[in-house]
Amino acid sequence: MNEQKLDLILRELQKVNERIATIDQRVTNIDTKQQRHCEHIQQLIQLVGATNENLTKLEAATLKRFGQVDCGLRMLEADFDLILSKTNEHERDINRLKHVE
Repeated sequence: MNEQKLDLILRELQKVNERIATIDQRVTNIDTKQQRHCEHIQQLIQLVGATNENLTKLEAATLKRFGQVDCGLRMLEADFDLILSKTNEHERDINRLKHVE
């Protein structure tokens, strides 16, 4: 009977050892995946940094160009106002000349 108990204990101990080996394998797999995830996160951080730098440059160039376009537009508006004023002045002169005759 003692031998049967020992065999039973040994079988149970073998099952426990197998479960421990399975758990060890799972932990190893988790560690491997975690390392890969860490590497991916580092790559993403670098990509975001590079993208932010490019966006900053683009924003500066866009603001500069917008300023140039805005200045040009203001100049065109001023020119248009001057042309309109001159046109109105000439129309008044033409109307006066028509009434003088």
